[in-house]
Amino acid sequence: MRKALIAVPILLLVGCLLAYAKFVYARLAYNFIVLPENGQILYESGAEDLAKLAAAELPAGMGKIERLQNLPFKDRKAIKVYIFNDRNHYANFSNAPAVTLGSSTTDEVYLSEKLRETTDAFSSILIHELSHIHIRQYTGTFKYIKDIPGWFLEGLAVSVSSGEGAGDVTAEQAQAAIRGGMRFEPDDSGRIIGPKTAHNYGLEPRMYYRQAGLFVDYLRKVNPQAFEAALVGVINGISFREVWPTYYGRTILELWQSFERTIQA
Repeated sequence: MRKALIAVPILLLVGCLLAYAKFVYARLAYNFIVLPENGQILYESGAEDLAKLAAAELPAGMGKIERLQNLPFKDRKAIKVYIFNDRNHYANFSNAPAVTLGSSTTDEVYLSEKLRETTDAFSSILIHELSHIHIRQYTGTFKYIKDIPGWFLEGLAVSVSSGEGAGDVTAEQAQAAIRGGMRFEPDDSGRIIGPKTAHNYGLEPRMYYRQAGLFVDYLRKVNPQAFEAALVGVINGISFREVWPTYYGRTILELWQSFERTIQA
């Protein structure tokens, strides 16, 4: 039994090292073509069709984020969009699961060739990832992870991208799940080890995203002026925990309880 207990962390460590090795190799070895029409778009050979679509959607996507998140990007020119023609290349380069369609870091969006299977969602996926970049450019990675809970970051991205990430889970289904006790817990801070995910709450990812998006929508709807001030406050460095009492006069938990009361059958 003792040997088995020791083997588990060793296997996890080996897995992490292998993933990191793939990530480093991808960063050094993969080649990208710069789209002539827009130098912010880089694509693998064979993915020019998606690259041109990204170039067409990027300006409007940035504009929508700036309008709905109340501030211009801190550095528009720093943003790069990488388009992959191989989903494993996408996963290795971005360090995101190969089953996902898009992901992002501080200034980079990564889009998988899987998007060819659902081009209607291309714009909303790009906007979803731009929401993350918009916040992260201002806060920096450390505060982004440590101070802001994952439910808010994802809920905001779902909200501004018209539901992207929630898939076919409807608002009614999400509300019914909340009433039944199958819901996430609205923490008032992030975690230095990384944000909680759907798995932490025993939820399917699309359900988690829909619930988080609904709560962010509620926060915006119940007091639009307070939401704008709170969001700008978080972006400019005010503690996530403190910003809600400052502008709403209530903690995030109290606001969640109000939200729950609005959806009771």
